[in-house]
Amino acid sequence: MAWNSETFLALASRHGGEVLAHGKALRSAREGAAHFGIAMAQTAPTLIVEADGDVFACILSGGRDGLDWDKLAQTLGRGQARLADRRRVRDITGCDAGAVPLLGLDLPCVMDRLLLAHDFVYGGAGDPLRTLKISPRVLAELNRVSIWYE
Repeated sequence: MAWNSETFLALASRHGGEVLAHGKALRSAREGAAHFGIAMAQTAPTLIVEADGDVFACILSGGRDGLDWDKLAQTLGRGQARLADRRRVRDITGCDAGAVPLLGLDLPCVMDRLLLAHDFVYGGAGDPLRTLKISPRVLAELNRVSIWYE
């Protein structure tokens, strides 16, 4: 099932999420944190990752100092993991990299356990001029997270 903006909005609002509009695209976790006045650790970019032929949505804390790709591959039980290129992200999600939504992708989902330390996290809403604010616990439940990045 392809990602659908109407379904995303209904799901987010039904579960206490709030879609925040902004006048310019926020192109990094740092820009998002500054714009919303939040800690970097509350930013939650969704990365599309390919690992040994499988595709995963990885929701990570912007508070990490980069991603350990070997550790992620091991967490996924795969030999290697890499970031999908921009064209592939668009093909898989229907959205541009940097705006990949936190919900509704119908992909196996890996989530950073660091996000659970916050009441709310902020991440993609499928549109570079919108951001989703949502409880990380609700996010984990709605995405059926079964793999945690430690």
